[in-house]
Amino acid sequence: MADDITEAHKPQFASAPEQARKAATVEEANAAAAELKHTVGVVRRQARERRAALAQFGKMALPPEQR
Repeated sequence: MADDITEAHKPQFASAPEQARKAATVEEANAAAAELKHTVGVVRRQARERRAALAQFGKMALPPEQR
């Protein structure tokens, strides 16, 4: 079992390079959320399109690697 303290730190978000792995300050959390906010609409649209294709065509609407 590896100890979390001895592992090298890998920042989760570019806007918060000093962010701790298990806890972040409010400012760092807000910066990370702002960094990801623009992708939320894109992901929701893709999920909506995928669900519509599944409802219309069944699992054959999916690419072969997702069936």
